[in-house]
Amino acid sequence: MSEITEEDITKSVSGDENIPLVSIWCTVYNHEPYLRQCLDGFVMQKTNFKFEAIVHDDASTDGSAAIIREYAEKYPDIIKPILETENQYSKKDGSLDRIMDSNMRGKYIAFCEGDDYWIDPNKLQMQVDFLEANPDYGMCYTKTSVYKQNRQKITGVFGRAFNGFEELIQGNVIPTLTVMLRSDFEWKYKAEVKPSEKNWLMGDYPRWLWMSLNTKIKFIKHITSVYRVLENSASHSPDIEKQVVFSKSAYDIQKYFVDTYRPDITLPDFDEHKYRGYFYLFRNQRQKAAEEYMQVAEKTNKIKLLAFICRNCILFRILKLYYSVRGGNI
Repeated sequence: MSEITEEDITKSVSGDENIPLVSIWCTVYNHEPYLRQCLDGFVMQKTNFKFEAIVHDDASTDGSAAIIREYAEKYPDIIKPILETENQYSKKDGSLDRIMDSNMRGKYIAFCEGDDYWIDPNKLQMQVDFLEANPDYGMCYTKTSVYKQNRQKITGVFGRAFNGFEELIQGNVIPTLTVMLRSDFEWKYKAEVKPSEKNWLMGDYPRWLWMSLNTKIKFIKHITSVYRVLENSASHSPDIEKQVVFSKSAYDIQKYFVDTYRPDITLPDFDEHKYRGYFYLFRNQRQKAAEEYMQVAEKTNKIKLLAFICRNCILFRILKLYYSVRGGNI
């Protein structure tokens, strides 16, 4: 598979009609029930420039590949399929990223996985217009609706503005499916950080952290898409221990960026008991109690006690009241 060349990028930047201005990064694995919505979101885009969607099926065991073939035949100028016979993600050697990188020809890259979808037909045009008019910005993003698949309803909105690296290092506020960035920043990020050599469970958060250190990022206050929350995804597993592991990976990312680029920032130590207690409450649909628990847990080192007490909401509320009366000295 050929590597993207400087000549390709130059043609894209200069507006060569044979090179798309935007390449969409779309990875698919067993997304058959949702994939048509995703691909429809691509082909409905209204633009005055050429764009393409690189749709990579990672050897799905359902009917995802057949759907991609169908759309590629119907929309050959937009849908560019890559259909694997061997799963690349499971190799853990960066092969999936290398395959996608070698097919990103556009001056800009947009992202959307196969279970999410865009609802605004002007999404790409709006973001390109902004980045073309503001060369000092390397990236822009929007808000997205959040759709809980198990409840089959929109439950909220994700995505907000943030004030620089110092705020973003506290937690991700950027929805991946809404992002558009300049491809030259993508290649610089990959060359400098080498994320494929890390054991991080998130591909997007470290990218945003690096971008926040190296360029200006624009938040556009529009809802352009729908982020689908699946019950068994890596970031939303019902298994508490898996969620703790995922949170630890996020902490490892934060620690890497602080240690490497901003040693003046102090991160609190990661305590798995705190997160285990939070996810216990959250899993049992006690979202408010979970948020209160985290506020208390951040202020005390008695995490193991809190993790135990949080299993009983009445005892937890008593502890919270006692904590507030004592002025933070449990």
